[in-house]
Amino acid sequence: MTDSDTIFFELRGDGDFIRIELTGLTYPKAELDWDRNWIRSKVAVEAGGFSGKFECYLMTTDFERFKQELSRIYNTLDGTALFNTLEGQVKIEIRGDGIGHFEANCSVMDFAGTGNKLVFDINFDQTVIPGMVRQLDNIIRIYPISGNLT
Repeated sequence: MTDSDTIFFELRGDGDFIRIELTGLTYPKAELDWDRNWIRSKVAVEAGGFSGKFECYLMTTDFERFKQELSRIYNTLDGTALFNTLEGQVKIEIRGDGIGHFEANCSVMDFAGTGNKLVFDINFDQTVIPGMVRQLDNIIRIYPISGNLT
């Protein structure tokens, strides 16, 4: 499988990165809307001298909300966009300084609730955001929110 075949979200800056690769819906035919929206995911991280990989389950709603917030801060260059998962295994909080510089405060946990935790920062500028929004658009197109989760 090549990158063009892979469904992913990736944030890179100064040699560090976090990459979330989506591998499929967990329960696509589930009766409950809630259950149909879980996605199997692989997370890879490189931060300074640290690197790691783990698998987790994320929700379709995580990506939609993050895309909206990311688009907003791209237009204003200020504010915060948050990717925060239900089980706390991946958190990315991006803050803009108003002049085009962004910092992503990231944390990952290899097992929900009880796992090892890595906290790191990735710095980048506004030119990176349109590519991230396109990745999120692709994820949302392939894994749309199913049913009513409100």
